[in-house]
Amino acid sequence: MRQAGRILEPYRRLKQEKGSIEVMFQDPATAADVTMMPVDMLGVDAAILFADIFTPVDPMGCPVTFDPGPVLGFAARDAEAVSRLRPFDAAKDLAYVGEIIGRIRARLPAHVPLIGFAGSPLTLATYLAEGGGAREFTQFRRLLHHDPATAKQLIDVLTEVTIDYLAMQVQAGAQALQLFDTWIGALSLRDFQTHALPCLRRIFDATRPLGVPLIYYANNAAHLLPSLDQVGADVLSLDWRTDLADVDRILDGQFPLQGNLDPCALFAPPDEVEAQALGLLERTNGIRHLFNLGHGVQPDTPYASVERLVQVVQGYATPSAP
Repeated sequence: MRQAGRILEPYRRLKQEKGSIEVMFQDPATAADVTMMPVDMLGVDAAILFADIFTPVDPMGCPVTFDPGPVLGFAARDAEAVSRLRPFDAAKDLAYVGEIIGRIRARLPAHVPLIGFAGSPLTLATYLAEGGGAREFTQFRRLLHHDPATAKQLIDVLTEVTIDYLAMQVQAGAQALQLFDTWIGALSLRDFQTHALPCLRRIFDATRPLGVPLIYYANNAAHLLPSLDQVGADVLSLDWRTDLADVDRILDGQFPLQGNLDPCALFAPPDEVEAQALGLLERTNGIRHLFNLGHGVQPDTPYASVERLVQVVQGYATPSAP
């Protein structure tokens, strides 16, 4: 359950003590503690590395701060700016991430796997073209159309970095990998096929020899379903807008599916949370399904509702066939 730690009171105290999110991401002891919190307190079935999708951007040559959202050192929306971004050696320049993973693995129960992750090159390109967050992310799409060569250069360098970063995580001990594509839904199907699909295939083809499960999360991407079976991942993870049983039919049951309860459903009373979780479990009965939310946990989500959710899912018994 991505970002589950931030709903927990110990996390809030730790954040106040450390003073900045950057310190928490980069301090191995702190990041390991935060990763373990949902496992220790909620008993979730897997841990996901406490890091940020921007972790590999700073060593590429573009400083990143949070105020509170991401603020990048420059906007990569022309050839000169994109040329300032460079690949790096993840094992050396992000050694602290490897240390975090090692600390987590030493503390995790044997039956709880650790999921490593990275932001997709397309999602990172969206932020880089804007120079940070924005209400409407349009700069990268502009770049795709008015200077496709520079857009390709940006995607290519991010793809190279992402492959190296993910490989380092597995070498450090991550037991599965997830690629998050938060803003992929902003692309049309044609642009996805032209610009996104080649880089996604390259990432999953390069990481497959690492021998761990590969998960692709596509947000707001129902219109991209005709091509999602081509990305090369083992598991497809989708947001709450799409019914997973429908997706399974469209994709002919080719993939296990992850998701996809609306994170805002957790603001309902615990009994209603239970009803919604059971409804999703029943609708996905008979398909290969990993229960999860359709996006990250909202910071002010009631703890009692998350606790009930975990209990319901773990206690669910698949109905017997007649």
